This record gives sequence, structure tokens and C-alpha cells, in this order.
Amino acid sequence: MSHSPGENHAAIKALVQAQFAPAAQAYVSSATHAYGADLARLVALAAPRGHECVLDVATGGGHTALAFAPHVRQVIASDLTLAMLYAARAHLAAAGVRNVSYLRAEAERLPIAPASLDLITCRVAAHHFADVRAFVHGAAAALRPGGRLLISDHIGSADPELDAFMDRFERWRDPSHVRAYSYAEWQAFCAAAGLRLVHHEDDPREPYNFAEWTARSHMPPAERTGLERWLLDAEARLREHFAIVEQAGRVVSLRGSFGIIVAQKAERRPVEPG
Repeated sequence: MSHSPGENHAAIKALVQAQFAPAAQAYVSSATHAYGADLARLVALAAPRGHECVLDVATGGGHTALAFAPHVRQVIASDLTLAMLYAARAHLAAAGVRNVSYLRAEAERLPIAPASLDLITCRVAAHHFADVRAFVHGAAAALRPGGRLLISDHIGSADPELDAFMDRFERWRDPSHVRAYSYAEWQAFCAAAGLRLVHHEDDPREPYNFAEWTARSHMPPAERTGLERWLLDAEARLREHFAIVEQAGRVVSLRGSFGIIVAQKAERRPVEPG
């Protein structure tokens, strides 16, 4: 299944909610989402000093909100899927977190006052957005001068064949996947919204355990088998790049491409006396 840039946004959002609502608790308990090294890295790159107001867009199981909460004044955890917000709230309440509020919102239409946030985070979610450009523009508007947008997500490749291959297996496993964007594309999105991309880095992650990865998205058995056969039939260059491991004719694991991006809103220039 493919998504074109002009595809109906409502249909994509419906796919996202259909995909994640039944799996909300699985994403809370997922080791991939809960313990990724990128969580600490996002906090380190943000360098909060304790006074910040943070918005975590598409919070999922609330793991990024939980990582930031001890270091800032307030976190707003937002998500399109209500079931995810309930799961995140239960998760953070069990952890004793008290400075997080919850907001159901579309990433492309953030109901946030202009220039009111110090930091906006978005972890492993932007590839689901129906209109990533609208998200970046909305984030830029919501940030205070000097505020930062931090993205941790799938990163597309400058190599068209590698790029298309990863997007296909990610979308096959999860039809709500829209696209993984390259660093160059993220730079263009940010520049168009008035943000400056100040840092990006690759984020090497543990390979996907194929059985767990497909089970978490409730992939139908026939689709899972089809994806597995397609991966095994891929050219050697693709199997090597994505570290597809085969054992007894079955896929054991494979690896996606991830990265971290930091963009900053310009500081307000002081008005010089006339």
C-alpha cells in the first residue's frame, strides 16, 4: 500500500488511529520504545535548565514525556489517538510523574498559543503524519524565540533504492506509515517554517526482532508471511544494508534507519534605540 502526497489526510489519520488504538498497551511495554538510547540523547541535546514548558507530540506510550518530566517545569503530552493518551497517563501516573498534562490533538493542527513553548519533541512518530510540513510550521509557530524542535525518527536514504525499500517494508508492516524523510528533506521543511536545522546525527538502534515487530502491529499472518518472503527474496545489497538475518528460511531480524534532528527558532533581535 502506498500513500501519495495528495492522499486524503482524514484517511491517513483514520489508519493511524485504527493501527494504534488496539496496540496502545503494547507500545507502553515495548522495550524498543521504552528503553531506546535516543531518549537520554534527546534530553542531553535539549539541555533543559528546569524552567521549560515542553510539548511531546504523538506521545504514544509517554516515554519521551517521562524522560523530560524530571528536567523541566511542565510537559504536555499530545496524541491523536485517545487510547494512547489513556495508556500514557496510566504509565506516567504509575511512575509518580505529576507535571504532565494530556491533550488530544492532531500533529498538523496543534492547539497551542503562539510562542508559548520552549521545546517540542516528537519521537518515532513523524513518519505517520499526514502532512509533515504542516506539523513543522505549527511547531515553529508554537515555539518561543530560541526554542527548539527535536525529532527522533526513521530517516530516509539519499539512495532512491534503499529509501524505497525501507518505506515499503515499514508500510507493509504498518499501513499507517506515510514516509521516512531524509536529513535534506527535514532541513527543507524546517527552513520553510523559519527554523534552522542546527544538528543531526544517526541513531544506530538494535535490529527489529521480526516476530515481535510484526506482532506488535497485529499484522495478519498472511501479510506477515508475504513480507517475510519479500525480504528473503531481496537483492544482496538490500539484505546487507538492512541487516536481514535469516535462519532456516525465516527472517530473524532486520534493521531500520533512524536519526535525530534538532532545529531552532531564531532568537528575537533586540530593538536598537533610534
